[in-house]
Order: sequence, then structure tokens, then C-alpha cells
Amino acid sequence: MTRLTILHTNDLHGRVEQLTRIATLVRRIRREVEAAGGLCLYVDAGDSEDTTLLESSLTKGSSMNAMLRGAGCDYVALGNAIPLRYGPQAIAEMAKHLGRPLVCANLHDERGEIVAGLEPFAIHEFDSVKLGILGLTAPIRTYASFFKLQAASPETILPALIEQARSQGAKTILLLSHLASNVDQALAEKIPGVDIIIGGHDHKEIPPLDVHGTIIAQAGDFGRLLGRLDLEVDPVSGKVTHFEGTLLPVDESVPPDAHAIAAVEAERGRVREIMSRVVGTLSQPFDLADDRECAAGNLLADALLERLHGTEIALALAGHWEVGLEAGALTQGQLFAANRSTANPAKVELTGAQILQFLRAALKPENAAQAPHSLRGRKMGLPHVAGMTIRYDPSDLETIEVHVGGQPLQEERKYVVAATDMEFSDIYGYLVIPDEQVEYEVPTIMPEVLEDYIARHSPVHPAALGRIRTL
Repeated sequence: MTRLTILHTNDLHGRVEQLTRIATLVRRIRREVEAAGGLCLYVDAGDSEDTTLLESSLTKGSSMNAMLRGAGCDYVALGNAIPLRYGPQAIAEMAKHLGRPLVCANLHDERGEIVAGLEPFAIHEFDSVKLGILGLTAPIRTYASFFKLQAASPETILPALIEQARSQGAKTILLLSHLASNVDQALAEKIPGVDIIIGGHDHKEIPPLDVHGTIIAQAGDFGRLLGRLDLEVDPVSGKVTHFEGTLLPVDESVPPDAHAIAAVEAERGRVREIMSRVVGTLSQPFDLADDRECAAGNLLADALLERLHGTEIALALAGHWEVGLEAGALTQGQLFAANRSTANPAKVELTGAQILQFLRAALKPENAAQAPHSLRGRKMGLPHVAGMTIRYDPSDLETIEVHVGGQPLQEERKYVVAATDMEFSDIYGYLVIPDEQVEYEVPTIMPEVLEDYIARHSPVHPAALGRIRTL
């Protein structure tokens, strides 16, 4: 029998310090397993990246892949965080810094070709076992509407994928799944041939369990746990004859690993170079507020209105911002630290009645104070506008006066509006507009919109307040 140990993580979401401690456990366990004549592999099931980490935000996720490589990670599945935020263009850079393609078989471009930086599966050859490592990611509908990507159903693509891996000599099949645990279990029940599923996406803690002969495990989130799965594998058939496993706590008793720290510092050095580039100059501070009109919010609305040609007005929530901006020279690092929004600019035609519907929802204090998970704890903030003025009664939002270009808003008339996918998201529900009715500029994100605007108008002066006033 061949003894194979699989170490696994998922959904790290930028927790670099935890990763440096995980690396210590990985190297220690790998030494112990190999000294006893066994085999060891460390895999990650996706979404190590996150905008909460500035290094990840500035490099569109590639820094986390370099750090995973430094932590001794052998294979990484594609999660949903990067293609949803930055589009498929960012994936090739992630693969470059990982040192190999990410594993994902069900994400293709509009020509039907697998996205650059991905491989549908890999064959890992040990002396006695050929392991087929397959990858699948959650098929999210906005891939198609935003980025013209085809995300095939896991159930549809998996049988042929297993056969392809086996045709290249794989005897044992490991699926790195960023699909969620309920999908993993459904696949195990319906589709034979997968020996092991290492999961992610729904942040569940799943010590190894057997579902119709498929072993399923997941290690929670944020690097709090390292999954360990010890297998006995028949070298002739590739079948797992015995397994046991656990989820190992990763706490302060585990010291950081020197190799992982070196990888982190190297990435921070790369990011410092990016951060130091001067974007432009601000004549005064641009303050940020969630409960009133502010200079930062107006700056974003102005930048959107100028960016999206042919628009008459702009709508932007303050929740795009983390903090305001200080006066003086503004570096790219300072801008991306202040605004990490991965929303895409959007042009849409709305009636005056729809604009009023959005404003009545967005101006409610209880809505502005919401801090949804998608904003990583940031408040939604009040709306900001360009090309229009608003007068309203906070106690009676039916009483609202809106002027566009100095003329009263007409409820029946259609207006071309600049905003982002955030303002019209079904997550927030202020005014839900189907994607097919919106013209998105992808893969542009909001810090890039601001960077271009500030560079063109430097030195930038805060616009006069008074676009939104109470009656």
C-alpha cells in the first residue's frame, strides 16, 4: 500500500499571517511523512485572494499566489474572487506568480477556449501513484454577462474530465472544488470515479467523510485550520483502501515559516514599487462620510460621469470608499488603500421614476448604515451625484425634488446614467437592473477610474458641496 497525505486549505481571503503559520505545519508534516516512507501534497481550493489585503488588491490577486508558492503549496484551484472582481485577464498573472497554471476545467472564453492561466487537470506523478488533480469553480451567472465567459455545469463536465485524466494515466482522482459542500456531496452521489474532493467556497469545516465512496473534506476559512487527510492507496488500482483525517488548529503556538515570510516580504517589495508611483496632486483633503454629502463621494460621481461618454448624470454610493484622501501628492498606493472597490463602471438608461426609486431607497439612513459582507464590513453610505441636484425631506422621502441640468426631473423621460454594478445590484436591492440592460466597462474597476480622472485634472480641487440638501 502507498501512504499519501494531502494537506489542504481554502478561502484564506488574504490572511497572510495565518498562511505563514500554515507553511510551518506543511513543512513539518511533509518531513515527517516522507521520513516514514509516505508521500505528501499541499493543495488549496481557491479564494486565497481578497481586497482586504492591500497587496492582493494592488496586484489583482497575484501576490497571494506567490505567497502560496512560498508556503509550499503544490496546486491551487481557481476560486470566484478574482474572475468576478477583475475579469479573466487577471488569471494569467496569478498563474505566473504561482509558477504553474491554476486548476479549473469549467471556465472558458467566448470562443470556447480555456482561459489563459488555467489547466483543466494536472497529473502528479509519485513513484508509486499517478494522481489526477481536477479543478472546478462555481458557475456564476455574471461571468457570462460581464466578461463573456462560459462557465460549464460541474455535473455536465466532470465525467469527461475524469476520463481525460485517466487516459493520461491517472489512477487516483482528486477534485479541487470551489463549488460549495452541497454541490460536492451531490457530485459524489451522482458521478462515480472521484476518489477525493477537497472543497471550498462555502467556508465549511468538514473533517473527512465518505459519500458513496468519495472522500470529502474542507478546512473552513481564513486559515484558521489546516486540513490533513491520510490515505492508504492501492498502487495497482489507485483505489483508497483506508482514510483518516482531521482539521488542525493554526494558532499563535505555531511559529511563522521563514520561507513563507521571505515570499511575503518579496511581494511587499513588489507592491511598494507599485504604491510609490504618483498619480496626481490634491489641493485639499477629500473627506469621506457615510451620513452626508462628502468630497470623496462627489469625486467618484464626477469621475464616472466623465468616464462614461454620453451620460447625463452619475449615481455613486459612498461605500466604494474605505477612507478619504489627504491633500498633496497622491500615490497609487494611497489611492488603492482609500478605494478598493472592484465595481465596474456601468452605463444604463433609466426613467425618472426609476431614478427616484433608487434615491428614495439609498437616502434612507438605515440603508446607508448597512455593512454587507460583500463590502467587507464597510457601510453602504449615502448616494452621491453628478449632473443633478437633490432636495429632500428625511422624514418623508416621497417629498423629493430632483433637477437634471437645471431642469426638473421628469418621471416619464429616460436619462442615460453613469454608475456601477454596485448601485444596481440585487444584493442591495435599491434598484435592480438586469445585466443585459446595462453597458459595463470591464475589466476596469473604480480605483482605475479615479486614477485616470485625477491624472487628467491634477491638481484636483474638491467640488463645492450642496448637490444633495435637506428641505
